Amino acid sequence: MKQLILIRHGKPEPPEAAATDALRALTPEGRAALAAPTGFPATFAQLAAAADACGLGALDAAGPIALWTSPADRARATAEEAHRALEGLGVAAGAPQDCEALWEQDDVAFLDGVAAAGAQTVVACGHIPFMNRLTAWLTGEDVSFNPGAAALVLVPDVVMPGACALISFVPGPAA
Repeated sequence: MKQLILIRHGKPEPPEAAATDALRALTPEGRAALAAPTGFPATFAQLAAAADACGLGALDAAGPIALWTSPADRARATAEEAHRALEGLGVAAGAPQDCEALWEQDDVAFLDGVAAAGAQTVVACGHIPFMNRLTAWLTGEDVSFNPGAAALVLVPDVVMPGACALISFVPGPAA
């Protein structure tokens, strides 16, 4: 079993603020909301408490966490904030790594990557509608990923629709 933490990027600039969609950055308010004590530090503390309450132990009990991000600027910045928050909680996490499947919203390639990952916990920063759709497919639960929202999903070795458990969902910080 693996733990998968799906995160929607924080609040982005409007589309007209950048030359391409991939270059859209987080707004200063969006980045501040993720970094605030009520942002990712609280989100990851809540996810860790939910994992512990289910008997899963610490988020990094089986080793370092893999931290993946869409290559879009706003997702990379969100992954950097997630990395800082995890380190602040004493959780060992690898540096953010680009994952094209998150940008392309390719379910099959993404889940194949999760299955092949050496880490028992994968944190993935991406976009909607992918995060909404993937969570619904994995767990059978409909959730709405606001900017900075996060879901902790327990993924069995054999992944089928509805076969995963949604352990916790954090709707994201106000920004």
